[in-house]
Amino acid sequence: MNEKKDFLSSLADELDTKNEGAAKDDFEIYHASSKSAAELRNFKDQDYDFAENSVQPKTVPKPTSMGGASATPKATATPTPKQAPKPTPQSAGSLRDGKKSPHSFQQEELKKIDKKPFKLDPKILIAGIIGLIAIIGLVWFFFFAPKIPMPDFVGKTINDVGAWAKQNNIETAGIIINKEYSLEYDKDVIISQDQKAGSKIKNDTALTFVASKGADPDEVIAFPDLMNMTYSEIKDWIDTNKLQKTKINTQYNTLVEKDLVINYDLKTGTESNFTRGSTLTINISKGPAPAGTVAIENFVGKTYAELEQWANSKKILLEKTEAYSDTVETGKIISQNIKVGESLEEGGKLGVVVSKGKAVKIPNLVGYTKEMLDVWAATPENKVTIVKKERYNSAPEGTVIGQSLAAGTQVDQGTVLELTISLYMPQLETNSRAWYGKDYLELIKWVDDANGKGANLAAGAWAGEEKSDTYPTPGQIISYSCLDAKGNQLPYGANGCARPLPIDAKISMKISSGPATQPTPTPAPVLKEFKVDKNLGYATFKALCGANGITVNPIGTIADNSTTFVILQSDGVTTINNGQTLSEGMSIIVQEPTPAP
Repeated sequence: MNEKKDFLSSLADELDTKNEGAAKDDFEIYHASSKSAAELRNFKDQDYDFAENSVQPKTVPKPTSMGGASATPKATATPTPKQAPKPTPQSAGSLRDGKKSPHSFQQEELKKIDKKPFKLDPKILIAGIIGLIAIIGLVWFFFFAPKIPMPDFVGKTINDVGAWAKQNNIETAGIIINKEYSLEYDKDVIISQDQKAGSKIKNDTALTFVASKGADPDEVIAFPDLMNMTYSEIKDWIDTNKLQKTKINTQYNTLVEKDLVINYDLKTGTESNFTRGSTLTINISKGPAPAGTVAIENFVGKTYAELEQWANSKKILLEKTEAYSDTVETGKIISQNIKVGESLEEGGKLGVVVSKGKAVKIPNLVGYTKEMLDVWAATPENKVTIVKKERYNSAPEGTVIGQSLAAGTQVDQGTVLELTISLYMPQLETNSRAWYGKDYLELIKWVDDANGKGANLAAGAWAGEEKSDTYPTPGQIISYSCLDAKGNQLPYGANGCARPLPIDAKISMKISSGPATQPTPTPAPVLKEFKVDKNLGYATFKALCGANGITVNPIGTIADNSTTFVILQSDGVTTINNGQTLSEGMSIIVQEPTPAP
């Protein structure tokens, strides 16, 4: 039995060594794994056959477990450096419970592991430091070091700076350009820069430049005696002082010697307060014009009539072009194609542009209300002749719906501008019985008038005809209704005509074909009449005619008791004798018989 115990104790220690490993602080704590130790504990009641280097159990029962844990409680230990763990009460039956039972294993052993100190080779340390410095240098060079060479921009322009910045991806937000007046440098030329030429910069380096604003236009310049100066002297004076608005015109002149001043025009400022920005024009003589040539004068601002008079006297032909001008009056010269002082051979052509005055610029008037249009038309620069044409349209009444001149067109003042104005929709009714009893042709005429203004209506007696005592005259409108373009009655009022009609509406009418009942015939009137009896005498005959409505036209004097008077019909030829009947309304002639010759 002693051999068996010693072998199992060794086996437990070997298992502990494989499962747990070395302990902290240079100590190794050996213990058996919980599973192996539990199995070994079950061996104590079994018999073993021992052979060389082996152990064969006769019967090895399987350990029972719950949730993957061993049936035998695990041994727990809290190892500390240089001290073996103490057994706990729950570790009874474990391999190291400290009891000297005949079947227990040997106690744990603590072993110290000695470690050799690590030594770093100085050569390797130095090489590593050098390599690290090289890597840092490369990173700084490729990612952080300035690499863009700074050019010398002094004497170059602002545009040159912009082109360079764009080419090198320089951030323009960091470029500051200050400006100052300079007599030495022209406008927009670089005077100085803060970064030295040849230095290296990054693309986000802040750069400051000073650029020239040119010579100070407000600087007072001494005004010379121009009338006693030559052309070259004046030009040197202009160049030296960089006079910005001083110009020289040369022209032929027979009175002033060549290269001497004819006159000058100082338009702004005075001679005593002359500045670099003052406007000055100097006319210098080119001497007499060559034979057969004409010296061109300045016609700008003069009337075309003046130019024509001059051209006729100099045998010069004119080419006239008209253009609008906001500053030059109508009929005056805006420009000429040959400069003042240059010569032109006789018979040559001088081209001039003549002002047509201010142009009227036509806006888009479509959508303007009546009030807006009135305001636009009342503005002095909009002097056009407006002709209005009214059309039915869905736009509100008085709104402009069309114009004859396109928006943006420039026209002469007084040009006719035709505007189409909305009448809104056609209104058939002004009261609910507006058309009842009227002749249907009146409504047809109303439709024709509305169609002439774009209503596109249709009307007809589509509801048919019928007899009517209310409207007995044939053609009278008995009823009517308003329909849409598809023939559906409009929903406005009883007949659909109470509201403005839509474009393409239809008007259906029913008209009278006459009275429904026949009228009672009126008896013919009874005429008064009597038979002629001249024996009663003229006075009695005349009284009977008056009582019966017969007109008597006597010729000459007839005695009241005459029985011989002659009665003639109104034609003065046909005789009416005794016994004939005279009726009411007749006209007769009465006279004495003509004596026989």
